[in-house]
Amino acid sequence: MRASKWIAITAGVLVLGISGAALAAGSYVYTSGTVQPCAINEDDVANKPESFYTPAKDNGPFPGAGWDKWIGYDLSPWWLTEAKYDAVEIPVEDNIVLSAWWIVPEVSNGKTVIVTHGFGTSRRDFNTLLPSAMLVKKGFNVLLVDSRDTGESTCTDGRHSAGQEESTDLAVVADWLVANKDIKPASLGMFGVSGGAVATSLLPAKTENVSAFAMEGTIFDFNSAATKEVEFQGYPGFLWQLALFSAQVFYGVNLTETSVTQGIDAAGSRPMLVLHGDIDQRLLYQSSVDFYEYAKKVGANITFETFEGADHTEGMLTETERYASSLTEFFDKSLTN
Repeated sequence: MRASKWIAITAGVLVLGISGAALAAGSYVYTSGTVQPCAINEDDVANKPESFYTPAKDNGPFPGAGWDKWIGYDLSPWWLTEAKYDAVEIPVEDNIVLSAWWIVPEVSNGKTVIVTHGFGTSRRDFNTLLPSAMLVKKGFNVLLVDSRDTGESTCTDGRHSAGQEESTDLAVVADWLVANKDIKPASLGMFGVSGGAVATSLLPAKTENVSAFAMEGTIFDFNSAATKEVEFQGYPGFLWQLALFSAQVFYGVNLTETSVTQGIDAAGSRPMLVLHGDIDQRLLYQSSVDFYEYAKKVGANITFETFEGADHTEGMLTETERYASSLTEFFDKSLTN
């Protein structure tokens, strides 16, 4: 065999080997970097609408000593000691059921908001219970939902899909409210926290049954945000592209199937609200700025609230009354009975 042929074969083997290693690395980053707990986090087990607490040291929504001042912070003024709530289960797909709390205020204003949590947490996290309480205390019905692979909802593959499957599920949840709770689409809103905000940003492209969308932090450039998250998980950022490819090739999951711009475009005249701390370590503040600027460019109905000096979801603690006013006034103006 000629030397040139041996060289070609050797080069081919090397390429295949390197490609295989790259795909394996991408698969590892995808499967480990998107892991969901399929359970309630230990710090949140005792949390419920009538009594909820901030998590302990090193378990807050953002890393570093900045969280320490919130350990043991008194949230009791926001506890829902009078509101009634029921545990409900919502089928969203064959053999997939979402667990939720249906919370009804003493005096309802006839408007309803679906609330969902961030990546790696559940409906028992303080940063979904607190804004839920803000809404309930102003007369809104709240459906507080565990996404698939979290809390008490069905565990499918134990991974987050970057809002793709989660937003599809939320569209079914909206249908369920319309069919089972006699909720009118014009009176139904959606509020997502962190990873739940990402799902919320895609939701306008998937349903007409939700009339207003609020997001605590969000993303615009998905590749940039995913690269940062991969780095936050401790991997080199460039591995994100391999993870994206591996997710589709090996697991049939397209993490970019519906884009953020599609969600914004589909919102049309339906109002949107973005709330974001400007020193957020998990979801870059600039992402929300870019989201807002694109939305304004295409004529969307959007409001942006900045919480100066606030880290990831910290604005609801640093400026609680302002946060509550911004959130409840938005839905009060945007929804009709």
